[in-house]
Amino acid sequence: MKKFIALIVPLIFLFSVGISLAQEAPKEGSISTPSSIKTIDYTLPYPGLLPDNPLYFLKAIRDRVIEFLISDPIKKANFELLQSDKRLNEGLLLFKKGESKYSLGETTISKGENYFEKGIAEIERAREQGIVTTDISRRFYLASLKHRDVIKGLINISSGDIKQKLIADDKRMEEFEKKLK
Repeated sequence: MKKFIALIVPLIFLFSVGISLAQEAPKEGSISTPSSIKTIDYTLPYPGLLPDNPLYFLKAIRDRVIEFLISDPIKKANFELLQSDKRLNEGLLLFKKGESKYSLGETTISKGENYFEKGIAEIERAREQGIVTTDISRRFYLASLKHRDVIKGLINISSGDIKQKLIADDKRMEEFEKKLK
């Protein structure tokens, strides 16, 4: 076990520091987002590697290992929110790459909403343990507003099956928003 940890810790460090340096800066896209996004004071984190990168699986492995090691429900909820925000931003950047990436972008956003749901479950677990969750619930609520605005902006530029899936993602976020109120 010690040998395994001795191998994993440096790898996690290298991937968390080095991989994001290999990612080129996002290009300005032609995607217009609703003006209401500017009114929400919530910044999405830079995601680093995108799912269309061949090394993305290493990032996914790193994230799963980190998620497994977190036991505190509040810290885990924060981690799940971070992952959800990153997936949303990854999806947005994939949409900016053009129509050929719309399907991958929607799938990425949908996976991000799975992280969001797991984060809400962790908040509920913390409440059951008697932990005050007011601050984290407020952050999740604000994040849900941002997520819905971004998704609505993407709905406006998509069509067909992708548009229907994004509408379903938006309805799912609306349900999460209701849970958080």
